[in-house]
Amino acid sequence: MNHNTCHYCLEENDYFSIRGQYKVANGEFLCYRLCKSCSNKFIGINSYSDKEGRHIFLNTVKANAKKYPQYVEN
Repeated sequence: MNHNTCHYCLEENDYFSIRGQYKVANGEFLCYRLCKSCSNKFIGINSYSDKEGRHIFLNTVKANAKKYPQYVEN
């Protein structure tokens, strides 16, 4: 997986609407990126009425980020 891959759909892209990072157990920060299509899908999930759908989406992003890690030094 290269640096131009969405962490939800795993498609290569040159533009990402959402980029972020979260802290993992060893104290490093793991990066994730979402393409425009997946960002819109994520934004469209209602966090009140579809908590399970949002949870599944975020778990998929985190799992893919762990499979194909790209770390940022803290």
